[in-house]
Amino acid sequence: MEAYKFKTKVSEDGTIIIPDRFDVKNKEVEVIILDDVVPVAKRMTGSEFVEKFSGVIKNIDADQAKWEYLKDKHNL
Repeated sequence: MEAYKFKTKVSEDGTIIIPDRFDVKNKEVEVIILDDVVPVAKRMTGSEFVEKFSGVIKNIDADQAKWEYLKDKHNL
């Protein structure tokens, strides 16, 4: 099953308009309705991300962490 995503508005009579580029006539479809009342998380800029998460993995030796992961994964 292919998935398509688009935004539309439900009319007063409850009709949902499908854009012309989607040929769904005589096809079985699954409809998921998301209510936009729930606030969407704010996107962060790169500098906001760095400021928020800098220091989270401070003083970690990446090679040692990889070795420990592989050692545990393969029971070495």
